[in-house]
Amino acid sequence: MGSDGHEDRVFLQRLKVGDEKSFRSIYIKYHKQLYSIALKYLRSEQLAEDAVHDVFLKLWNNKKKLDNSGSLRGFLFTAVNNHVLNMINSNKRKLKKHVQLSYEKKMDNLEGDNNIVSLLEYRKLYQLAIEQLPDKRREVFKLKIDDGLTNEEVAEFLQISVNTVKSQYYKASQSIRESVNKNISVKSTGT
Repeated sequence: MGSDGHEDRVFLQRLKVGDEKSFRSIYIKYHKQLYSIALKYLRSEQLAEDAVHDVFLKLWNNKKKLDNSGSLRGFLFTAVNNHVLNMINSNKRKLKKHVQLSYEKKMDNLEGDNNIVSLLEYRKLYQLAIEQLPDKRREVFKLKIDDGLTNEEVAEFLQISVNTVKSQYYKASQSIRESVNKNISVKSTGT
């Protein structure tokens, strides 16, 4: 990292005083990497380009607040990850279409045993169970289920190991299943 880190520190110092040449150098150096990260998760060239544009805009607008000893690469990669997560969240409706089918399938199974549970109630219980998960576990679960990312993609995106992703996902699924089943049985017995 040595010379690369030194180069970034120089860029950072110059950027803080409004040096546009340094800004262009940072753009040239990191644009491709940031774009490929955004594209991998957003799966749209236009959205990926928007994400990168937003990150560089944020860098320029916050240049005076940047820490000289901080990592420029770290700032950019964190910013693009946050932006991608926000975009995923705001595009939930589109990205969630395939999840509706799994709701329908689950309801088919449930209605055979217990027709008291409506699809609406099941969805409500399911969402409630997700919201009650610890933050990191909920994030892993949503990236896998809502956004269809693989274990490897989730691990890379959240900067955690694949084993941690598997473990958190397993615990989340178990917790959701237990919570939904418990609430369904409470409703069906009328207690």
